[in-house]
Amino acid sequence: MFKPDLASIFIVRPRARRHPAAAGRTNHNGDNMSTIIETKQAPACGRLSGRTVTAFITCLITIILSFGPLVGFTTTAARACACGCSVFDVGGLDLPQEQEHGGRVFFEFWSADQTQNYVGSSRAPASINLDKRLNTQWYNVGFSYNFNRDWGVMVRIPTANRALTTDTGAFAGITTFNPKDLADIEIMGMYTGFFKDMSTGIIFGVKLPTGTFTAPGLDRDNQIGTGSTDLLLGAFHRGLLSGDNAWQYFSQIMWRQPFLYQSAADPQGFFDGNPGVVQSYLPGAQIDAAAGIVYNNLYHVLGLDKITPLGQVIVSHRDHDTGTGADPFNSDFDRVMLSPGVEFTKVVDEANNRVVKLYADVEVPIYYRANAANNNGTEGQLLAPYQIKVVASYNF
Repeated sequence: MFKPDLASIFIVRPRARRHPAAAGRTNHNGDNMSTIIETKQAPACGRLSGRTVTAFITCLITIILSFGPLVGFTTTAARACACGCSVFDVGGLDLPQEQEHGGRVFFEFWSADQTQNYVGSSRAPASINLDKRLNTQWYNVGFSYNFNRDWGVMVRIPTANRALTTDTGAFAGITTFNPKDLADIEIMGMYTGFFKDMSTGIIFGVKLPTGTFTAPGLDRDNQIGTGSTDLLLGAFHRGLLSGDNAWQYFSQIMWRQPFLYQSAADPQGFFDGNPGVVQSYLPGAQIDAAAGIVYNNLYHVLGLDKITPLGQVIVSHRDHDTGTGADPFNSDFDRVMLSPGVEFTKVVDEANNRVVKLYADVEVPIYYRANAANNNGTEGQLLAPYQIKVVASYNF
C-alpha cells in the first residue's frame, strides 16, 4: 500500500494560457493477505472488542475522508486538479503479512491515457479544452524492508514518459511535448505493532521534489514533478470475512499534503506570452482511499503456488491548486473507480521467504466530477477511461 504521488486516473486541467490565480497521485511491504490464522487467543471478549473497534474506526475514517468531499464535506470551494496520480498509492495486495520479515524489491508500471474532456460530471466537447491528450507511463523501481513486526521502510524511485498534446495557437498549432525524466521520489515508514498479525498499520513519509517541473511546453500542473515537498500519512486494516480464511477484506487511506513549494519560469512562456515570467505553484492536497474483498483460496493452480483475485473500490478527492502558475478555475476533482485485480505467486524458497509475485489491475471510473470554468479560452479536465497498474516483486 505504500506508493508515490504519481498516479490516479490522471486529470489534466487546462493549460497555462490563463489568468493568474491572484487575478481570478500502501505500502509495498509484504505478501498478499496472510494465510496464517492465529490460534493463541486473548480472552475472546477483549480480542473481539479490540479488533472490531479497530476495523470500525479505520473503515469509518476511510468512508468519511474519501466520500465526504463527494457530498460537500470539504472546507474548500469545489475546484479540480490536473494529474491526481497518487491514486496508485492505494489498492492492491501489498499489505504486510504476519509471517513476513526481511526485504522486497519491486518494479511497477502504471499507465493512463487521458483523452476525454470533462466539465462537472459530464463529458464535454474536446474543442473547449486547449489540452487534447495527456498520455503517461510510469516506470518505478524500489525496495522495502521490514526490520521486525513493528517497523518497516519503503523507497520508490519513479521515472515517467509523458506526452502532452496541446493547442499552442499561432506558435505551432496543435503540438505534442514529450518529456522523459525522473519523477518525485518517495520515502516512507510504516508501523504495524498494534496487533501480532500486523493487520493494522499506519504509514508516514515524504515525497521529495526530485522530478522535473520545468519541461518546456507543459504547464505546472502537467509537469512530471510538482516541485513541492509533500507530507504523506496513511493507514490500513485487513481482516477475515470467513472462518476458513478464504474470504478477506481490506481498507486503506492515504493523505498527501504539500507544504514546501518552488516557483519557476513559465514553461509555456515561449508560446503563451509569458517568456521568463516566474510563477508560483501550490498543488492541492489529495486523499485516496480503497476498500476491497479478496478470495484467498486458489492454491497450486496452473503451476503456481497461489492465484489471488480481488475486487476493490477506489475513491479520490483533490483540492484546487493555487499560485500564479496554477489554474484554480479548472483544478480539483472527485472520483470513484471500480477495480478488479489478480496476483500470481510462486514460492522459490519457502524456508528463506524467497517469493516472486506479479500483480495487475485495471481501474475504471464510474463517477467523476471535474470543477471547470472558462479561463481565457480553455475549459475542462482530461480523464482517462481506464488506468492500468502492474507490479512485479521479489521477497527475500
